[in-house]
Amino acid sequence: MTRAPFSDRLTKGPTVLMDGAMNTELSRMGLQFNTEEWLQVNCTCPQIIAEIHGNYARAGAEVHIANSFATARHVLADFGLEAEFESLNRAAIEVCREAIDAASDREQWVAGSISTYAPGHDRTRLPNAAVLERNAADQAETLAKAGADLIVLEMVFTVEQAVAMLRGAMCAGLPVSVGFVCDVAVDGRAVLGNSRVAPTDEHILSVADAISTIFEICPPAKDTIVTAMHSELEDTGPALAAIASVWDGAKAVYPNTGQYKQPGGWDFDACCSPDVFRLACDDWLATGVDMIGGCCGVGPAHIQALCQKMGARSHS
Repeated sequence: MTRAPFSDRLTKGPTVLMDGAMNTELSRMGLQFNTEEWLQVNCTCPQIIAEIHGNYARAGAEVHIANSFATARHVLADFGLEAEFESLNRAAIEVCREAIDAASDREQWVAGSISTYAPGHDRTRLPNAAVLERNAADQAETLAKAGADLIVLEMVFTVEQAVAMLRGAMCAGLPVSVGFVCDVAVDGRAVLGNSRVAPTDEHILSVADAISTIFEICPPAKDTIVTAMHSELEDTGPALAAIASVWDGAKAVYPNTGQYKQPGGWDFDACCSPDVFRLACDDWLATGVDMIGGCCGVGPAHIQALCQKMGARSHS
């Protein structure tokens, strides 16, 4: 199926509707995070991945994030799976594309995910900046060759991570979304991180200062997207305002709902309803945000409710 370059869709149309979470949908099906089975599911159980992508396509999503969140070289090496790097990343894109094209005849795009995930969600185990950049470049190029339309950098917490991953991802020549996890400090500032912090904590950068610093070190391409993702609903609006204060390019949001549940699942009882999610999106849509969707805990029902709110095209 032919489709316009994603940069054209981003600049020439209404707000782009993204999909919701992949990993928490896998958790809903009983697959725990941080396991070898979780890492290999693209190749061992592609029908499960395809079912989730298809559900989002039928819900009305236009951009679908492929299941490459945890398939960086350094992660796979830790599990003894580095030899499967190319096959797992290729499969992420190919399974997604096949599933969404089968589910809907609308124009749709596939995003390759590159994240700061480290085994056990322990980011102290991330490689140094030089290796992180090299691995991001390797993964981005692999995802692009497999047919990705854009790259989404996810779970970015620091300037160093953002610079390394952005430099690497830009090598693929695709639009890149830089996805920051954001919080609101007790003094009201939107800051990087996902836990409440004191206003005097000098180690916590504001979102605005972080973006300015990152782009001074690594000038962005014109089709770069700055994104607040995996942030609480109530923190996403302040984060988006902080982004807009220093960035006049494309902006996106995809918040989470619910919370992590040991030993590798998600507490869906703590998730908001599709109607609450849809209402939370109203203000962000009013600002003219360029892309909107959901992260952990946000499923197809949430995206369908948002699609209906946006008056998106028919879900065939």
